[in-house]
Amino acid sequence: MNEEERIASINKVISSYFEKNKTENSIAVKELMPYFIEAGVFAKDQKKGLPIRKVLRALDDQDALDKIPLVHPERKDKNTHWYFVREGSTYVSDAPNDTGVTKSQKRRAAVINSDQYYVVNLCDELLQERASRHHRFSFLLGDYHKDGTTRSVLPVDAYYQKHNLVIEYMESYHMEPVDTDKWEKRTISGVGLSEQRKIYAERRRSGLKSNEINILEIPYSSFECTSEKRLIRDQEKDLDVLRVLLKDHL
Repeated sequence: MNEEERIASINKVISSYFEKNKTENSIAVKELMPYFIEAGVFAKDQKKGLPIRKVLRALDDQDALDKIPLVHPERKDKNTHWYFVREGSTYVSDAPNDTGVTKSQKRRAAVINSDQYYVVNLCDELLQERASRHHRFSFLLGDYHKDGTTRSVLPVDAYYQKHNLVIEYMESYHMEPVDTDKWEKRTISGVGLSEQRKIYAERRRSGLKSNEINILEIPYSSFECTSEKRLIRDQEKDLDVLRVLLKDHL
């Protein structure tokens, strides 16, 4: 079972559990280990839920917890306690001063509300396929880390396997100079962050082309925007724009 299949099976088990246990809104991840084992996701349990915790930690390190939408990390000073929460419910922590809203949840909410996510959702509708968001191809690698041996796999915004198509949503900072200290901060490669973003963008283009995968870059300026360069989000007009951009794939 590859990673994508395992995550799909994990999500299926979680959804099935809440469908059958309608009075429960949250559950510690370790409690679902018997169900994961029964579904063939894991062969056996270790240390009260270690196999599922390892999967969640790996996704957390990749900033990809949104692949398991119902997961909730409760972060403590030293450890993270993991829970699954019913869709539409809010996790309530036992800690008296904890609102239950974690930094990870805030990041995920920001992603879901982003222009990139909005545009990809519209592309899903037109292409009649749900994209693999933040998809990682093993051949797209970033620069070497400080250890000189390891490299991160670069994500793409959206991958449509049936259409053999990658979509990259180009926000203003992809296309225009950004004059802030953040973007000029030197990376391990010795270049500023803005320059490294350009290098990685070209690396994606050439890597996808050499592997015969189509790439479509959609600039924010294709749509009606506010003065802050955020999309106005007139869905009908935006769909018309995307139909033109995607005409070779519809």
